[in-house]
Amino acid sequence: MKFATAIRTAAMVLALSIPGFAHAASGGDHAGWVGALGGLSIPNASNTSARMAVGVTGGAMLGSEMGIGGYYLTSSKDETGGKFGYDLYGVEFTYHFEGEAAGVFLGGRVGTSKITGGAVTTSPLNYGALAGVNKFLGDSFSIGGEVSFFSVPESNTTVATVPVTINGFTMLNFLASAKFWF
Repeated sequence: MKFATAIRTAAMVLALSIPGFAHAASGGDHAGWVGALGGLSIPNASNTSARMAVGVTGGAMLGSEMGIGGYYLTSSKDETGGKFGYDLYGVEFTYHFEGEAAGVFLGGRVGTSKITGGAVTTSPLNYGALAGVNKFLGDSFSIGGEVSFFSVPESNTTVATVPVTINGFTMLNFLASAKFWF
């Protein structure tokens, strides 16, 4: 299931990259990016603790400063109350600074989630903000990091005809990144 989500995210990133190819052809620095994320995720849901998270991001530049793309972030851990995990995926909008602050970016993300708490799975909305930096090690490769904050609202589902509520929670992520730019 996670592989299928990664394939859908990659297809979305490719589709969103088409406007960026036109930007590159017109003399822009980079048309877009695709990269990997990994690091620490700290959810504030009941009975959870800090855990590792990994993911992918990619997108296209719309001009020299604005970007649109997609993201996928996943984390799962056995906790005292049972297994708790989340898959977050959706659309991101970014602003990439130029000049003396080149490499710094700010943005927002909105998408859907797959939240698993024990035997219960639900799919609420997720939304948040991010800030980060890309340090270019060449013309087409950067390493960097980002800090992101996500909010996942309360969601309801039914298990064997019994209504179940998964409480809303937020999370703070500290992620390293490696990106290829084209």
